[in-house]
Amino acid sequence: MLRRVAVVGAGPAGLCAARHILSRPGGFAPPVVFELSDDVGGTWCYDERVGTDDNGRPVHSSMYRNLRTNLPKEVMMFPDFPFDPQLSSFLPHQEIQRYLESYCQNHRIRPHIRVSRPRLTTESTVQSFQSKPLQVLLCHV
Repeated sequence: MLRRVAVVGAGPAGLCAARHILSRPGGFAPPVVFELSDDVGGTWCYDERVGTDDNGRPVHSSMYRNLRTNLPKEVMMFPDFPFDPQLSSFLPHQEIQRYLESYCQNHRIRPHIRVSRPRLTTESTVQSFQSKPLQVLLCHV
């Protein structure tokens, strides 16, 4: 029986998790990635809007228009997916967003992402077959 996995968030960590789950099809069903915003990128998803979105949810963005990274791209990149070597080391947020979208496309993650999903909430804790507690997450979609 294949194990089913939900990945919470389509930021860098969520995309990386989904990529590695997809690369090991023997033990896992394809993951479902739940993303609150309208696109991949997590913190790197810039949005100038303030207030609420079309669904009445608060709009949040940690980015600002002219933000550049404070880490060089050589440190930020996924080991198996380098940035374009012609780019400078310290990148604007738009380049990070493009990189994450490219990573998503290259590893065929996009079909597994459900954007504009409400936050998941913990409903209860149950015991797994290994006697380790598992949290059951619920999401109304």
